[in-house]
Amino acid sequence: MTDKQDADTPEDETGANSPQLETMLRRSAAAILAERLWRLGAALATLGLFFLALSWIGLWRAVSVEARVAGVALFGFAAFFLLAREIARGWPRRRAALHRLDAGADAALRPAASLDDTLAAKDADPATAALWSLHRKRLEAALASTPVAPPSPRVPERDPYALRAFALVAAIAAAFVAGDEKRARLAAAFDWRAVNLLGASQRIDAWFEPPAYTGRPPIVLAQESGVIEAPANSLLRLRPADTSVTMEGGLAPVEPADPPAAKERSYSLTGDARLALPDGRTFDVAVIPDRPPAISLSDKPRNNVRGSMTLGYRAEDDYGVAGVEAVFSRKAKHRALYEPPRMALPPPAGPGALGEGKATIDLADSPYAGAKVAMQLVAKDAAGNEGASDPVEVILPQRRFTKPLARALVEQRRNLALDPEARANVRAALEALSLAPEAFDTPAAVHLGLRAARRGLEGRRSDDDLRGVADMLWAMALSIEDGDSSQAERDLRAAEKALREAMQRGDSEEEIAKRSQELRAALDKFLEQLGARPTPGQQPRESASDGNSVTPEDLQSMLDDIEKAMKSGDMEEAQRLLDELQDIMENVQTAQEGVRQSQRNREMSKALKELDQLSREEQQLRDDTFQGMKNPDDEDEDRPGRGGAKGQQRSDDSGGERNRQKSLRERLERQQDALGADGGEADEELDEARKAMKEAEEALGPQGEGRGKAVDAQGRAVQALRKGADKLAQQMRGEEGEEGQQGAGRSRARGGKGRDPLGRSSQGKNASREKYDPLGLPPAQRAHRVQEELRRRLGQPERPTEELDYLQRLLRR
Repeated sequence: MTDKQDADTPEDETGANSPQLETMLRRSAAAILAERLWRLGAALATLGLFFLALSWIGLWRAVSVEARVAGVALFGFAAFFLLAREIARGWPRRRAALHRLDAGADAALRPAASLDDTLAAKDADPATAALWSLHRKRLEAALASTPVAPPSPRVPERDPYALRAFALVAAIAAAFVAGDEKRARLAAAFDWRAVNLLGASQRIDAWFEPPAYTGRPPIVLAQESGVIEAPANSLLRLRPADTSVTMEGGLAPVEPADPPAAKERSYSLTGDARLALPDGRTFDVAVIPDRPPAISLSDKPRNNVRGSMTLGYRAEDDYGVAGVEAVFSRKAKHRALYEPPRMALPPPAGPGALGEGKATIDLADSPYAGAKVAMQLVAKDAAGNEGASDPVEVILPQRRFTKPLARALVEQRRNLALDPEARANVRAALEALSLAPEAFDTPAAVHLGLRAARRGLEGRRSDDDLRGVADMLWAMALSIEDGDSSQAERDLRAAEKALREAMQRGDSEEEIAKRSQELRAALDKFLEQLGARPTPGQQPRESASDGNSVTPEDLQSMLDDIEKAMKSGDMEEAQRLLDELQDIMENVQTAQEGVRQSQRNREMSKALKELDQLSREEQQLRDDTFQGMKNPDDEDEDRPGRGGAKGQQRSDDSGGERNRQKSLRERLERQQDALGADGGEADEELDEARKAMKEAEEALGPQGEGRGKAVDAQGRAVQALRKGADKLAQQMRGEEGEEGQQGAGRSRARGGKGRDPLGRSSQGKNASREKYDPLGLPPAQRAHRVQEELRRRLGQPERPTEELDYLQRLLRR
């Protein structure tokens, strides 16, 4: 036998006579090629994973452009080397295929390599040839039983340090670090533009920080260009501080507090803008506008007894309201010493200070109290935007002063404050008020104050001097009216305000309990000053049973309910009860005020009855005067004897009518004196009636112009009396309606006690005997309206005669 043939021997000379061997050699060569390709793929994958890991951790952003080029070139050369080496090795050699086949067969036979051998002698004898043929058959049989092993790349043998696993773990970790920036960080390796040079270990962080009042989270700029929406007044923050950016539109730089130590740069977003970062990212920024708040009155403003005003309002905004205030203005021909008031209101208790709100503002000490002004509610948000409600005309509440001198001082103070040019008139009024202090029981301190105020108006005076005089007049009026109770009232309002603010701030339970005790103590002192609570050793006074009255025990019970609500954490209920308590205290009346008001109502009701009686008697006198003018009895006048007697009788009748008219006029004058300042608008009508009565009295005199003119004057007097009675009744109805509203509020404070839904008293021993009046009018006013209706019908001649006679009988006493 010859030696084994070289692997490069042509195939037709080596084993061409064994098709089975050639087939298995091709399969073995394919397996070797698969193993080489597998190892090449693993090497390239390991190299790629290392490249991804370095890219995703941000290496290419932290190095220069030259380093980027060198790194990419190094990885590229390594990949090219591996690929070129495999290509250069070509198709697997025959010797390698034979060796791989024999590795799976009987090591002693080596069938693949042995089948590839040939006889050394070309002309062998037949015995040798037969022996060689038998040997090949045994080799082919052994080769047939030898399988071709599947590809086995044996990668662990070529990677003993497991670099492929390290590369995979590093790439996965770097992927978590990169997040959404994986594509941008990978692309940075191939960004070789010189404009993007960054210093070592530098990166760009950019984000929009919305204002805190919006409640929105920060908006981080993505790693890809795009469109961003951000609220107005957001801050664009850039790190590091020396980052060079290109901006267009509404981005204004914000100077840092300490420029040398600043680690970032900030820009305020005021409008739509375009932003270009050094790393090539560009963003179009769209601004979400901050709309101005909207505010409106939810209820009609209500004036309270103690000179305050209760307002209900509703505020709306896209983020929240930072503050609410009531702004008053007044159109006047003359300048005023004081600007119209502006009162801050507590924001609504809803989220973001939005929704329904209620506030009570104290305007009792304002010089504009009692004046007609225009009021607007203004709401302001955290961005400085303002929204205003529609203006409404209101009459500012003024405190009621029951003492005449106090009322006069307040009136002169208002005149001086609203028209300083009229200070001469104010000085004359003060001089008149300071006359005869002994006769009018003017306190010495007040008398000296009047003299000081009068001197303060003499000569040239600045506005500050005049304001000092106005403040002095107000202080004297309070001293005359209240004495020490005014300080107790201020302490009560301060304690109530402190508790309200503590609840709004969410203070601790101990702090809120402390404020609650302070309010309770201030309320006790206030009630003691007003005389509603007896001092130690003093017997409680008997008060008239009134379904609308509030006792000190009711107020203390409300305070207990407020404390219970606060302890249970129901601050909304506590706030509601506190508002209700404040509403009651703003409309509370002292026992003395109640007596005065009751006495005043009785006097006005008595005056209304008297005016109604006067109008009926004046109408009767007019009818009698008209009858005397209608039936002169001319025939008797022609007779000498009887004519003189009849004339004397008519003269006596005329004198009697004149005396009756004079008596009615004097009664009217006495009634006017009794009404005094309480007459209001009715005074003008009563003056007209008095003048008409005087004219009728003169016409009925001996030198008068006769009954005709007297009848006309008496008719005008009747009409004026009726108009005066109507205006007085309207005044009473207005005051009673106001008291009814206040009483209804006080009744609600005690859980609905007071009156039932039909307006009848639901408590007290006289409740069952109280008559129900659907019109809610006093008896005198009801009678007056009935009489007016009877007179209207009597003046319609088209009605039947029987009905007219019946109406006339009803009108007669």
